[in-house]
Amino acid sequence: MSALRQVLEEVRSGRARGLDDLAARVGVSRDEASAMVDHWVRKGRLDVTDLSAACSSGGCGSCPSGDHGSPGCGTSGPVLLAISVRRP
Repeated sequence: MSALRQVLEEVRSGRARGLDDLAARVGVSRDEASAMVDHWVRKGRLDVTDLSAACSSGGCGSCPSGDHGSPGCGTSGPVLLAISVRRP
């Protein structure tokens, strides 16, 4: 199975607990996993929802949007996203 297809299957199964976990499960970098998720969003197979409005303005650093322990949402870095399978 291709890494691209594997990303879709990992999201469908709900096993991946964040982008870093998704990347590790598929065996690709975080940037590659993000690009693959973007591909499936463009194809209409996945939805991505910005959840950063629920986070504090300084970010907490403990959620999957952080990068190796640094704050994520509410900072200049990535924002917290929910990735889900798009239902027809």
